[in-house]
Amino acid sequence: MIYLDYAATTPIAAEVFEAMLPYLKPDGLHGNPASTHGPGFAARAAVERARAQVAALIGAEPAEIIWTSGATESNNLAIKGALEFRGFPKAGRAVHIVTSRSEHKCVLDTCRHLETLGARVSYLKPDERGMVTPEAVLAAITPDTALVSLMWVNNEIGAVNDIERLAPLLRARGVMLHVDAAQAAGKLAIDLRALPVDLLSLSAHKLYGPKGIGALYVRRKPRARLSPQMHGGGHEQGMRSGTLATHQVVGFGAACALAVERFDADIVQFSALRDALWARLQTIPGVLRNGPAPGERAAPHLLNLSFPGVEGESLRAALPGIAVSSGSACSSATAEPSYVLRALGRDDETANASLRFSFGRMTARADIEQAADTVIAQVARLRALSPFGTDAPIANPPEEAAGNPYGYGAEIWRLFRETPSAGRFPDGAPDVISAEAGTPAARSVLRLALQLDGDRVAEARFLAYGCPTTIAVGAYVAGWARGKSMADLTGLKAPALRAALEIPEDRAHCALLGEDALRAVFARHKEEMA
Repeated sequence: MIYLDYAATTPIAAEVFEAMLPYLKPDGLHGNPASTHGPGFAARAAVERARAQVAALIGAEPAEIIWTSGATESNNLAIKGALEFRGFPKAGRAVHIVTSRSEHKCVLDTCRHLETLGARVSYLKPDERGMVTPEAVLAAITPDTALVSLMWVNNEIGAVNDIERLAPLLRARGVMLHVDAAQAAGKLAIDLRALPVDLLSLSAHKLYGPKGIGALYVRRKPRARLSPQMHGGGHEQGMRSGTLATHQVVGFGAACALAVERFDADIVQFSALRDALWARLQTIPGVLRNGPAPGERAAPHLLNLSFPGVEGESLRAALPGIAVSSGSACSSATAEPSYVLRALGRDDETANASLRFSFGRMTARADIEQAADTVIAQVARLRALSPFGTDAPIANPPEEAAGNPYGYGAEIWRLFRETPSAGRFPDGAPDVISAEAGTPAARSVLRLALQLDGDRVAEARFLAYGCPTTIAVGAYVAGWARGKSMADLTGLKAPALRAALEIPEDRAHCALLGEDALRAVFARHKEEMA
């Protein structure tokens, strides 16, 4: 397995694992950091050492670091806490937030929640590179603007917002600035001693640390004031109550210390990997690079590409040996195309056929070469399978050794891999009749072509644009039709197709597509015989 999804999460570094072990062993250091005895004091010392390590990565004071469960909680605490401290919601008090359409889901959902309570939110559209300019932010500010929340590095396309220029402009206007830096920490130089950011969110598992631990930087001078979102005990200067998970905190600190040590080497490595993959994949006809162009402000560890002419789910299923994302991991529970790419102006079909590649310390140049070879082959294969593609050989099925990580039914997966009966009849082939069902807008089209010997189907071919189930249905229907009489074609119904391929309920429309394709070719034959 080639892992190219470091933007979703990173493996724990060996140094981090070793630092955490003493706080995980049954006979280890297990005191509560809030307890006033020897083990508690030892745990507290470890927590404060880690706080200093996190602070050092971003140029902050240790007392400005508040522990949270991750960047999602940090973003919630920053946005909700800042407004609530200012008396929101309160009847008659107008409050305005400025953010962008391409923020992380946890920021967008938090802002939408606040809108239900009466806040007014401006969602700025990024430019074609995915960046939100300082000029756009300043143009949106009103006398009621309490907070601007903007990510430093976009987690899907790697666009880098100009926080260095924006922060002092907002400070001069008395507007608080919150920055989601989950993808920026360890990849960009951050010095909050020189940069007037008020609130900044971090997450350990993006930095080779453990999951379940993050931090919120809260500036002390001038002080950024927040109302807590979790109550009970007054931990973390009253801003975030709850017993600290010492082992996770220690792991986060160790990860930040390692990021400081490896910063220059990491940037060189990630940039080289990104550029090498782009150099290979830009040879694919029609490929689109989403976000900054080479040489523009871009994070070193991210590359997002769209592959027009293929359906997104099939593209991802055709790469079982590569761990790669189609967008933010936090949005993957929905089947919707990336809202970030749509904000850039990509249509739904193009956004759906996109992949986010992200690189890390364990990524080797050989991984990039192998991944590029596989992506190039599979894009060509899926385009050749499509009714809208060119007549090209259909070869190189998904890697068998990778298994079926997506959980498709066994027969669906086999037919998607092997695609028997796929292809076109040669131009001028006699006695060929064809028809199709479905629409490109629905991302499902099945074309069935039959070569007749009298009233019987001597040979059958199919082409399909759609998900793996659509392609499997095409392969099954073409094989089933071979040898049948034309009158038999309407005998295969969707329920029988579902049973034969064990098609789940959420893919029932694919079985209907197969039935519709058979009916369409039967109707075409009747028209030609009339």
